[in-house]
Amino acid sequence: MAKFCIHCGKKLKDGEVCDCMANVQVQTNDLGTNLIDVLKGMFMKPIDTIKSYTEEKHFNLALVLVGILSLSTALFMMSLIKNVAEMATSSMGGLTLYAMTSVSSQIPYLQIFFIGLISVIAFAFIYTGLLYLVNSVMFKGERSFKKVFTMYGVNSVVTSVTLLVTAIFMFINVFLGLLVLVLGSMLNMVYVYKGIERLGVKDKNKHGYIYLITTLFYGIVLFIISLIFS
Repeated sequence: MAKFCIHCGKKLKDGEVCDCMANVQVQTNDLGTNLIDVLKGMFMKPIDTIKSYTEEKHFNLALVLVGILSLSTALFMMSLIKNVAEMATSSMGGLTLYAMTSVSSQIPYLQIFFIGLISVIAFAFIYTGLLYLVNSVMFKGERSFKKVFTMYGVNSVVTSVTLLVTAIFMFINVFLGLLVLVLGSMLNMVYVYKGIERLGVKDKNKHGYIYLITTLFYGIVLFIISLIFS
């Protein structure tokens, strides 16, 4: 019976020891140190960082990263709504500065912030739950939900930074901010795909299908949720 490396999936000969982890950064159990390493690593050595930190033992780190993602999303939503409101009011030439300020002040920013915060955390668990089911049940891959969630958490760094940069850029130019958002989202898609390679399905031909089916199911769930709350 063929043996495979538990880290990279490489097929091993009898008695062979895989050296794929030889150049992987040595990790500590310190949450703060690991957090800094992931924040830097996802932009300097993203693939190595995904390999190093997609493990169950980093589940708490993933929770912190998803928390950062939810905070970034909430701030982005506030920035987006503020910019849209300003564009809408500025297009109404008859409005005075006082009227424009009054319209902006009526927007429930605090409510928007908390809705964004809670929604992102909920959606993160929904997506990783679906990915876990598709990967483990349909394709017989990783059986640990914690590992799947950790992979998602590590990859969320790119999205978090993208949203924060987008929120800042939108105060300069809305379209420039949206361009940053699109590029960052595309980069995140690539890294999530690379992360799926760490979830135990040896046949690389199936990784694309895992990503596609999970995304399709996620879209259906979001559509159902939108119908319920509309």
